Amino acid sequence: MTKTTYRKKGNTTSREVPGSKMPEQSQASCPGETGYEIRVKDHLDTYWHEWFEGWSITNLENGEVLLNSQVVDQSKLHGALNKIRDLNLTLLSVTSIPANS
Repeated sequence: MTKTTYRKKGNTTSREVPGSKMPEQSQASCPGETGYEIRVKDHLDTYWHEWFEGWSITNLENGEVLLNSQVVDQSKLHGALNKIRDLNLTLLSVTSIPANS
């Protein structure tokens, strides 16, 4: 059986893979440090607030919708993106923002 060794280095996590010259690296999640703004095409009715729990929904004058959440981990972000896909909405942009802005 092969053994995988994990080491923590700064804000990244390294995984040494036997027989590999370079360790795999992934960004460590830092809950509370990042928020996101998601823009989609076409307005949403107010009852969608329940479906996008934890996200503020703002219908903009140009017909777009701004979804905003101050504290988002990757699973919450992907959950919102999956809901946007399931509603067949047109995704315009996803922007990372500082959580305190």
